[in-house]
Amino acid sequence: MCSLGGVQLTTAAATALLEAGIETVFLSLGGKYRGRLAPVESKNVALRVAQVRRYDDLSFRLELARKVVAAKIANCGNLLAAYAKNHPEADFSDATAALSAGRSRAEGTADSATLLGVEGEAAKAYFTAYGAMFRGELQFSGRTRRPPRDPVNALLSFGYTVLLTETVGAVAAVGLDPYVGFYHALDYGRPSLALDLLEEFRHPVIDALTLSLANRKVLTPADFEPVSNDGVYLRADSRKRWLTFYERTLNTPFTQRGDAARPASFRDRVRLQARLLAKAMLGEAEYVGFERRRG
Repeated sequence: MCSLGGVQLTTAAATALLEAGIETVFLSLGGKYRGRLAPVESKNVALRVAQVRRYDDLSFRLELARKVVAAKIANCGNLLAAYAKNHPEADFSDATAALSAGRSRAEGTADSATLLGVEGEAAKAYFTAYGAMFRGELQFSGRTRRPPRDPVNALLSFGYTVLLTETVGAVAAVGLDPYVGFYHALDYGRPSLALDLLEEFRHPVIDALTLSLANRKVLTPADFEPVSNDGVYLRADSRKRWLTFYERTLNTPFTQRGDAARPASFRDRVRLQARLLAKAMLGEAEYVGFERRRG
């Protein structure tokens, strides 16, 4: 459950949620993550010890980071390809070539600094093409944040924050420490592992949802308001509407091209990736990044 702004939660309601195993996430009206109320999580101390040992293994850390970034770049390309399939007039050849090269470079980088550079170059190519996909009043000319300076950036920033609460909950639920990551640097208060996992789902979930809501005119400029720091944010009533579409996106099952497994939702797949991370920490399985493969 997601609580926005000054929503009051009684002790009885909080107890009922905890007993039902339902996590509650608290966000400010602007979408800032405040914290979470969660049921008792895994008591698997051995897993957390293994996670810290893996963090100290520079080879393992770099290999996991490579897989996260490679999957992220692949998902950028997959979103462009999905749009081009329905809009053959769109020419994303330059961006597609850059993303393909970026993925190959990510898989073979020798150090984390180089990997950061590869991701940055891929993001530049992707977001240039992403802007060309907006066909209505809401337009996109590049990423801005802290604060977002236009409606599309407001949607992206808000969406990434909400999706981060999913990845924090998923890794904590399997017994991992959300703050010990392998691609994102450790810093006080930064849920680095949850941010690592977020990278694989940013584009297929939030970028795709933002594009859909803008092009179908579900959200228009009237749904946004300026704030004192020159930023732009979703209005309170529009955030509630956005959450309805977000939940639908997360909970709708879908199949993957080349995958015979039963349909699963994005929420299922976030949790599956968290379990796969846990197995990788214990040496029980090799980690494979999530890639959205459309049929």
